[in-house]
This record gives sequence, C-alpha cells and structure tokens, in this order.
Amino acid sequence: MLKDKVAIITGGSRGIGRAIAQKFAENGASLLLVALHEDRLLKAKQEICQMGVKVEILYGDIAKADFSQTILARALDIFGTIDILVNCAGTITRTPVKDLTLDEWHRVIDVNLNGTFYLSQAVLPIMCRKNHGKIINITSQMAKIPHPSASPSYEVSKAGMIALTRHLAFHYAKYNICVNAIAPGSIDTDLPKSMSPEARQRLKNAIPLKRLGDPLEVGSLALFLASDDSNYITGATINISGGSLMD
Repeated sequence: MLKDKVAIITGGSRGIGRAIAQKFAENGASLLLVALHEDRLLKAKQEICQMGVKVEILYGDIAKADFSQTILARALDIFGTIDILVNCAGTITRTPVKDLTLDEWHRVIDVNLNGTFYLSQAVLPIMCRKNHGKIINITSQMAKIPHPSASPSYEVSKAGMIALTRHLAFHYAKYNICVNAIAPGSIDTDLPKSMSPEARQRLKNAIPLKRLGDPLEVGSLALFLASDDSNYITGATINISGGSLMD
C-alpha cells in the first residue's frame, strides 16, 4: 500500500509510533523514525530493517523549533522527498491545575502541539510542490472528554492538535494534501501494561468492547490514512477507542 513512499514518524521508537512504523514497513514504505532516546530508536531500526525496507533514525527534541529543519534536511538528504508525516511523539503529565507549574504546562504544549506544528510547517512546502501528501496527527480521546487524572496541559495540547488538523486540511486541500487525526482511547502500551491485574480489569470494564486496543490496530488505521485508499478523507478525527468515545 505504501510502496516507494517515504514517511517520517515522530515517536517512532515505541508504543503507537512503533506500531505505525511496523505497519508502514510491512507495506513497503521507507522510514525516518524520530524520537528522544537514541537507544530505543536503534532497537526499533534493527527490528524494522528485517522487513526489507530502508529505515533511518534521528534522535532529538521536537519541542525545539529548529529541530524540525534538521528532520527535514535528513529526510531529503537520504530519501530525496517526503510523502507522509505522522506526528506521534508526545508527553503526558497528571498534575492537577492547583499544582501545575508553568514549566510543566509549557513542556507538554511544546512537545504535543508545538512540535506537531513545527514539523508540519517544515514538510508542507515539499508536499505542495509534489501536489500530494498525507499528514496524520495522533491526538487522544482526552482531547474531547476530560480524564480524572490527566493534566489540563495534556488535554489542551491534544485538542489543539485536532484544531490544527482541521486548519491544515482546509487550507492545503487545494494542493491535494490530506490531513487527518487519530484519537486513540485505552491502547495497551507501556502504562496499561504496568498496571496491576485489578486496575487493568477495571479499565477494560469501562470500555464497551471490554478490552484494550492493540497498538497495531492504531497502526492499521494510520496505514489506511497514509494510503491512496483514503484520498477523499481530510480534516477528520477518527476515534479508535473500543466505543469509549462515540461522536
């Protein structure tokens, strides 16, 4: 589905980002994986290269505006173009409003929302010249419904990603660029895996489908949005939550 395509995936070393990278690689895409920790990226590269595709890595902090230009330059130097961008890198805190420091507020906004903007802004001129491109933003169901233990900065940053998705979709449709978002619910990544069996069961019981999502299920949705099968979909935010969010 993605043969001869080049994709940048931030947060691509683990969790949902790693699952998206796997699905893209299985379908022929060349990948530039970006994340904060080099050791995790090296491990992801080693595993994904076994699928027979070209994988490069770059570690750094997407919250820094100039890093987006480094990412862009690396992708163009190695692959010569960019077809797909997946903004998956993110951070979360659970500090309540009364205890939230300004540094903590800004860090979450800078990574989740500003990092998405910086890199989208960097790749859009390339996609405009090609008259084609796909941008996929990984937001959260917490962008739409409050969570009892999430900090306000996380919910605000993820809601901002949805608004940015719509804005870019509207303004860049004339260049045949599709911009969509995915809003995962409870996916079986590091945090749920660290829960006690009792806590995991309570989490499952609150979901209509009575189970956690597999990261590869999010990867399959991202694959669809990155492929030509979704060329008439733009500006959408698709829930993948087992029914815990229905809108």
